Amino acid sequence: MTDGRTRVADHEEHSRRSVPSDGVRIRDRAARDAAATLEAALRSLAWADEILVVDMASRDATVEIARRHATRVLAAEVAPRADGIRTRWADEADGDWVFVLDADEWLDYGAGDEIRRLVAAHGARVDAFAIPRFNSIAGQVMRGSGWYPDHQIRLFRKGTVRWSDTHHTPPEVAGGRRRLVELMPPVCLHIHHRNYESLRHFAEKQLAYALSDRYDPKPASFDFAAYVAGACETLATRDDPAADGDLSHALALLLAWDLIVRGIVHWESLEPRPPLDLQAALSAGPGRVPWWRVRVRRWLGRRRARAHYARRLRDVLRRP
Repeated sequence: MTDGRTRVADHEEHSRRSVPSDGVRIRDRAARDAAATLEAALRSLAWADEILVVDMASRDATVEIARRHATRVLAAEVAPRADGIRTRWADEADGDWVFVLDADEWLDYGAGDEIRRLVAAHGARVDAFAIPRFNSIAGQVMRGSGWYPDHQIRLFRKGTVRWSDTHHTPPEVAGGRRRLVELMPPVCLHIHHRNYESLRHFAEKQLAYALSDRYDPKPASFDFAAYVAGACETLATRDDPAADGDLSHALALLLAWDLIVRGIVHWESLEPRPPLDLQAALSAGPGRVPWWRVRVRRWLGRRRARAHYARRLRDVLRRP
């Protein structure tokens, strides 16, 4: 994923400054059988005051690699949903600020100084930072299609961020959005993520997430048409061939398929099962997606970079 690496002049300048340590601790998301990617992740964190790796009974060399780089290696039980255990293990860090990095992610050179600069500049008034992420799928770094800028809340004051026990759901910041700073790409710190090796790998992972996720157990609240509507909206808003070519088509179709699969998995888990009402759902579902919402989402996606540039210029002009 070397073509996804970003080095920006503004941040290279910050990395050369002398910034006092703010006790930034790193907690690696619960890893399992991550030997192929963990080394790169941990090498990119060599600047940290403390590195904690949480291992879920790995069967490969994950623990050996972790012990070479980490301050502590913690053992966790195998869990079907890794996001839910982030909250528990983040509290194990000793510092006031915590940075969470997955085993298949890494940071650019100079990230440590930039993170400390962010904490020094904004830490008194905010509790968390949302950092944009480059995602590599099937060997291609995504530039749009809802995969970028893909902000992730990973840097936060200890005890202020909580994840729910589900898959890929943004965590809650205790103080709300007013206590959150969203970094503005492209001139900012980025996370690099080696997502999926192939479309087959993507489909396998999405199916695994759907089968292990949590669903509302009340039959009366089940609405298959809502899943169909979500699939239609996903297909309309995540297809961005101008940014990502044919891969965008394929991923949008797979994401829409994922929502249909989730609807069926949800339905099967209910007792008693309500009528699936397939024909009614297929007829009503698309009508639940207002045309204006699709256009607004696509418009915002294409112009988000311009909005970030405008905000950055505004912030520069406001500096004393």
